[in-house]
Amino acid sequence: MKKFLRYKIILIFLLVIFAIPILTAMRYNVNVSNIENRTLAPLPQYSNERLLNGQYFSEWENYISDHIIGRDYLIKSYTLLNMKVLGKHKINNIIIGKEDTLLPFYTEELSNNLEYYLNNLNAMTENMKNLQNHIKANGGEFYFVGLPGQSSFFKSRYQNYFENKEGYFVENENKMFNNLEKNNINYINMNEVFKKDQNNENYLKTDHHFSFKGSYRTYVEIIDRLRNDLGLDIGKPLDIEELDIVTLDKPILGSRNRQLYFLHPTDEKVSIAYPRTPIDYEKYTNGVLDPKLYYINNDENPSYNIYMGGDQKEIIIDTNREDLPNLLIFGDSFTNALEPLLYYHFNETRILDLRHYKEMNLYEYIGLHKPTVVLMIRDDLNYGNPEGNGKFQ
Repeated sequence: MKKFLRYKIILIFLLVIFAIPILTAMRYNVNVSNIENRTLAPLPQYSNERLLNGQYFSEWENYISDHIIGRDYLIKSYTLLNMKVLGKHKINNIIIGKEDTLLPFYTEELSNNLEYYLNNLNAMTENMKNLQNHIKANGGEFYFVGLPGQSSFFKSRYQNYFENKEGYFVENENKMFNNLEKNNINYINMNEVFKKDQNNENYLKTDHHFSFKGSYRTYVEIIDRLRNDLGLDIGKPLDIEELDIVTLDKPILGSRNRQLYFLHPTDEKVSIAYPRTPIDYEKYTNGVLDPKLYYINNDENPSYNIYMGGDQKEIIIDTNREDLPNLLIFGDSFTNALEPLLYYHFNETRILDLRHYKEMNLYEYIGLHKPTVVLMIRDDLNYGNPEGNGKFQ
């Protein structure tokens, strides 16, 4: 009887061991994890060479780890256990910091990337100097807008036993803007602006982007500087009283909270704004006529993607006011919340995300369209990042 029971346990164990990988391989698998915001391992491709050097089995291990049946349920349960039962502050590489602020844990990989970006700042500012010369040769002006990232802005909200990279951010900022100064490159340092304002509501606590207050303050600073420094003949920034500001009812699905399977309780909400005196415009998103500035589904909780529908490779907003200058913006997702306000002051506003736009390089695009002003907008985690929106040619 005992021998039979032993065989039965062994048989069940073997069935589980073999069934999980087989069922995992058979089921439909997605390529990207929306929760973890990363690309998942692809299905391994067999070759004799990869079999002999062990790479084939290693790829299967990664694939099964990423696609195993019930993976999301298991990770969600693990997250809930750590949050509600064990009371941990570090879960899934997210820190639950002071004042219920969700912040990134600086893994070895992320720390290495930041060190590489810091060492690349000299090369980056040299490339920006060359870009500025190209823009001027085509009749335009260049401005770099530097933003603190959420983790940089809220670095004091890390518990003392977690690394907040304060030394890195100070050195990164000083080196970046000293380089810009030496190269006579126009810039706006929004970290300095935010410090003077002393407004702790400029950033979202559950997302890595700024709040409406932060994006509005950035918009005001950009328009003021373009008017005052460059003498650009555009209207003053819209006052709060000139905007209809709408705060959406449901809490935001923040990108930091996404990594916690949205289990972190929050009542944080997102706001949008419409000019009370509207202007006519035509808007094209990736070549398709698309009038929306905000993408709202009242049946769902909003994410930061409500602004302009998230990251797009190319957006064109034409107001048909040829007496006004033309604007080109390029940058990562921080530009999205600024775009519904900035276009109001220009004849034509073009927006590129060079991570996705591949039809031509930035030099060629500027030579073709000859914008009056080019804005490069980047957060301080990426000042020295030579890829994506740091790759001009």
